[in-house]
Amino acid sequence: MVEVKGRGGTVLQPAVDLLEHAKDFPKDGPILIITDGYIEDDLAVHREHAFLISEGNYLLFRPKGKVFHFDGKEI
Repeated sequence: MVEVKGRGGTVLQPAVDLLEHAKDFPKDGPILIITDGYIEDDLAVHREHAFLISEGNYLLFRPKGKVFHFDGKEI
């Protein structure tokens, strides 16, 4: 069982930037962002990506990548 519980205000941009510019991360490798949805509303991801969000939560912006939800009971 996995429980995603946040307090809000997480800034993910530095982590995304690090992956996008890392020499040891594939240039065309997709990024999976696992979040409770309480992140910055101007997150910029310049490669293929998707969001995995706990059921009942949502992003505060229109995502360009796909969004998947999970119920948190069993993965």
